[in-house]
Amino acid sequence: MDRDLQISSYVLDMMLRHAEREYPNEACGIVIGPKEKRVALGVFPVKNIQDELHAKDPQRYPREAKTAYQMDPKEVRIVEKEAESKGFEVKLFYHSHPEHGVYFSEEDRAIACPWGEPSYPEVGHIVISVEKGKAVAASEFFWNPDSKDFEERKLKSNQGESHGH
Repeated sequence: MDRDLQISSYVLDMMLRHAEREYPNEACGIVIGPKEKRVALGVFPVKNIQDELHAKDPQRYPREAKTAYQMDPKEVRIVEKEAESKGFEVKLFYHSHPEHGVYFSEEDRAIACPWGEPSYPEVGHIVISVEKGKAVAASEFFWNPDSKDFEERKLKSNQGESHGH
């Protein structure tokens, strides 16, 4: 399976800027691209409803938006329908880690795999590290069905950038 999704510097920059705008809270969003092609073309920021969930039910949602995210399911459905109408599909989900590094946390895994396996096995997850309001690193984490785990592909680091081929 081809995991080498083409992510242009423009698309990556859109995600990084969104993460910086939402700081100190976690940003989240969706990237779409044409079906049958490994190309990311459109970035759709999605509202992080974690603070609303926390306010309504702090027992069930103990974390705030500074350390967690939940995408607004209504917005996710809108993006999916819009993509479908154009012959596109979801290629990536992304979110940021304010004042933390790039890693796929247990919380991230729980969101991606609510029933043990990924809800979207073909869709990568980008995590963006934001320090003092500046995006400093980003990696894509994709599901490997053989190891039953997520594997990392670095996209941006303090030393430079790489965006796939």
